Amino acid sequence: MKIRAIRLENIRRFTDPVEITGIAGGLNVLAAPNEQGKSTIFDALHAVFFKDAKSWDKDIRALAPRAGGEPRVEVEIERDGRPYRLAKQFQKASGKGDVRIWQGDQLYLQSDAAEAWLQDLIKSPKEGGPAGLLWVRQGLTNFSDAKETLAARQDLMSSVTGEVDTITGGQRMDAIRRDVRQSLDRLVTSRGAKKGGALEQAMTQVASFAAREEELAAQVQELRGQLDQRQALRRQLADLQDPETLRALEHRLLKSQKDLQAAEQYQEKLTVAEQALRNAALVLDNHDSALAAFLARRKDHTEAEQARCTAVGQLEQISQVLELAHVEAEQAERLWEAAKAETQRAEARLAQLQRVERLEQAADQRRALQQRLEQVRAGMQQVATLKAQADCGPDRAAMDKIESAREALALATQAQQLGAFALTVTYETGQEGRLTLDGVPLAGEIRVALPNGGSLEAPGLGRIDLHPGAGADRDQLDRAQRGLTVALDGAGFESIERAREAYQAGQEARIRLQEAEGQLQNLAPEGVMALMERIDALPSDAMPTNAAPAPGNEPQDLCDGESLDQLEILLLAQRADLDRTTAARDQARLVEGGHRLALEGARVSHQAALQRLERAEAVLTGQGDSSDRLAQLQQRQAELRQDLAVQKTQCLALQQDAPDLTAARARAVRAKSEQAATAEATQTHLRDLAVLDSRISTTAGWAVEEELAEVRGQLLAAQKQLRAVEFEVSVLRRLDLSLEQARSAAQEAYVGPVLQELQPLLRMLWPEASLGLDAGQVLPDQLMRAGREESFDSLSGGTQEQIALLVRLAFARLLARAGQPAPIILDDAIVYTDDARIEKIFDALTLQADEMQILVFTCRQKSFRALGGTQLSIRSAADPG
Repeated sequence: MKIRAIRLENIRRFTDPVEITGIAGGLNVLAAPNEQGKSTIFDALHAVFFKDAKSWDKDIRALAPRAGGEPRVEVEIERDGRPYRLAKQFQKASGKGDVRIWQGDQLYLQSDAAEAWLQDLIKSPKEGGPAGLLWVRQGLTNFSDAKETLAARQDLMSSVTGEVDTITGGQRMDAIRRDVRQSLDRLVTSRGAKKGGALEQAMTQVASFAAREEELAAQVQELRGQLDQRQALRRQLADLQDPETLRALEHRLLKSQKDLQAAEQYQEKLTVAEQALRNAALVLDNHDSALAAFLARRKDHTEAEQARCTAVGQLEQISQVLELAHVEAEQAERLWEAAKAETQRAEARLAQLQRVERLEQAADQRRALQQRLEQVRAGMQQVATLKAQADCGPDRAAMDKIESAREALALATQAQQLGAFALTVTYETGQEGRLTLDGVPLAGEIRVALPNGGSLEAPGLGRIDLHPGAGADRDQLDRAQRGLTVALDGAGFESIERAREAYQAGQEARIRLQEAEGQLQNLAPEGVMALMERIDALPSDAMPTNAAPAPGNEPQDLCDGESLDQLEILLLAQRADLDRTTAARDQARLVEGGHRLALEGARVSHQAALQRLERAEAVLTGQGDSSDRLAQLQQRQAELRQDLAVQKTQCLALQQDAPDLTAARARAVRAKSEQAATAEATQTHLRDLAVLDSRISTTAGWAVEEELAEVRGQLLAAQKQLRAVEFEVSVLRRLDLSLEQARSAAQEAYVGPVLQELQPLLRMLWPEASLGLDAGQVLPDQLMRAGREESFDSLSGGTQEQIALLVRLAFARLLARAGQPAPIILDDAIVYTDDARIEKIFDALTLQADEMQILVFTCRQKSFRALGGTQLSIRSAADPG
């Protein structure tokens, strides 16, 4: 089949009819910019050949233009040398589309018959048709569509390789492998046993019998355990209900209760004695406290009288010492005031001399700072001038741009001279200089470039006009000249020399500017304002050294001719005397203050002693003679101690003979608990025995042991069946593996035809290279070149694209030789190939176009101009009616 013409209407951007005509049987090229409809034509061809006219799926909806309308596609083809024209009209209403086929001017087929004819003509890619392999959509430059085109490659290989059946066993091996796979599929899946299959049923039956056996064995074991437990319970119950044992328990309970009662009565008697002992001890403690308090009051009265006498003596002694200290403090104060006055007079004389000296130093410093300020101002003017000079020339970036433009112009001039038309004249002897170029004699044996052509005059022969060819193209030279002009204009200069001079002058000005700024920084590191502030901060009321002080400020007793050092020495002496008198005054004050504090403390102590004595006398008042009261208290103390000793003796005797109440209580509780536990255990055993009797009776009625023997027999039979099925699976898997290995070994010859067609094409790109094909996928998996192997996935995008295109061309050649020729359609399928290899790709396309039809759609108009072939175009067409 060959495509001869294509017409579209209401297909995306083509709302008006367009057509591509004059499609040749060999190589055809449609080169147009992006968004001109090349991919739209590709999709329309897919629709007309592989979509039912009654369809309105997403692919057909994607063809409809945004403005509305129903897509229509017409294609003129040639089959077996006869022309056909087919047209498909798609409609939004489902089932309303139409397809018709004409042979010549006669309607040949329509509707379903026409669809069937198209399916017989070329199968769709989904059904393994070659279009999925040979029609390459934009963006699928390598084998990213490998899964979709696998069926097409395998069908193609089956139809063109006559040795396949002989090598692999043909249809019989395929039938055997299908039977083996079907048998395995009935038994297992990739995850295990197939649900509902014989293997799963056998495994389920074995698991069921094993579970039942385990359940019955557990029941038998449980029954035996229950019988043993019942026997043990009966023995324990007989021991608990023994009469002799029950009487012994009753006797122990009565005896423990009597012993507890006697111990409790004795404990009450002991408690009364212990309480009497505690009362006697409490009375004695209270009396001892009263006696101690009386003795303490007597002692406090005596000590208070002694303290009062001592305080009176101290008060008189401190008063006398304080009077002497007060006289000494007044004397020290007078000496300090005299020394302070002398020191103040000396400080005033020294301050006057120091002020005069400071004013003189400030005047000298002001003159120095003002001189530096003048230097700074001059330096600032110099910096401003240098900055202006530095800014006049071009900066570094502008100069680099000018130099780059100059270098580009030089290169362009050199290239233009080398590529332009040139003339070399060789004169015969005596004929030198007879030829002139534009009126100038030509020297011999010298190559003269003529980028702009010229006029060559030969005396006696006439004039020869020389016209520049393609090599004299001045575009690059003009662009370089314009670039230099723009760079100079941008910098504001007319020539490179002026720009260089200005740049050099600016650089020198910048160097002097850095030096001037460094000097300015040394003169005024903190700035001009800081320097002026230092000048303003200096005292401005300077007066000469011999100037008289203002009235009222003259120091007392100022002697003429005194020097600053003499005054400082005098002031140091006066200050030392002031420090001495100050220390003496402070010490006298401190001593006087200490005596005053001591006097105040003595007064406070005296007052406290009087108050203590008054309190002690008030406490003892009303108790009579203190000696008689003391004798009475001591006699009562002795009587209470004797009574306490008697109580201790009686309580100790009772404690020694007392029974152990805690032990008696424990024995009584234990005897009662033992009797209750015996009764409770008896009831529990009776209940457990009744439950066991019921369970044993029920389990024995199920005939568990007989059923267990039967289930074990069934389990053995099921396990035997499972091993048979597992053996069958193992045999089938081994057989399938053996068949696959035999098939794989034979498939080396399977890919031979592809490699035979591919090798000449491959060596057009890499002379010593060879390609390895995956026999199962019929796709390239490695490239051998330069003595090493490279996996297909590791190759660059451009290399993968080139190999993929060559493989598709090889498959197309196989189809053509098998009598099933189909056109190759490439929609921008060469996008990553460099300029050197694209020429070789063009050679391969041209070579293959001798036996098949190739349609190349591309947006790379300039690059594909060298491909040659029939140049196609999209143009408006008349309404097909």
